[in-house]
Amino acid sequence: MVFTLLHYVHAYIIYKFFRKNFDFNGLIIGSFLPDLEIPVLILLGFRYPVDRLILHSFLGCLMLSWVIGFLVYPIYSKVLRSILSVKLGKNSMFKYALSVEVSALIHILIDSLHHEYNPLLWPITVENIDKFILFNNWLYASIFMHILFTLLILIIIHGEVGLQKIVKNITDISFLKICIARLLILNCSE
Repeated sequence: MVFTLLHYVHAYIIYKFFRKNFDFNGLIIGSFLPDLEIPVLILLGFRYPVDRLILHSFLGCLMLSWVIGFLVYPIYSKVLRSILSVKLGKNSMFKYALSVEVSALIHILIDSLHHEYNPLLWPITVENIDKFILFNNWLYASIFMHILFTLLILIIIHGEVGLQKIVKNITDISFLKICIARLLILNCSE
């Protein structure tokens, strides 16, 4: 899978192109949300590659993502406030729920391009749907997607903060916190 944090890339791109239609916090939470099921399924005894199921299916995502998004938001908000000193503003509940749903669905589509196991049609079937895997080889596709998303996140960081500044101040924790906060809020009040 694209490392969970790299899914930030699609949240960022959607927000940059469709700022008026989506809530950035909802896009970020939705971009990570499907992977919340992985540790739960592993604790329940599921094993790789079948460690993705309900939230990595279209129907499961549509039914549960917005609900989980509303449950996760207070935790997300508290973490941003306590660690990064960022207070989130008010947002439209509909816009937030729509953002979570769209971003979670895009997460599933991205994963379907390079995962060994894709339960896209759960609960109808738990069978793997591998028709979208790039190069018809999930391992090559996974390497490609990780390289692509790593390059994209470096481009985003460079554009928003500046890679030179980060390299120069890599040991300054307060500077790094400011950089992370900047990447998470992107002047959402605009």
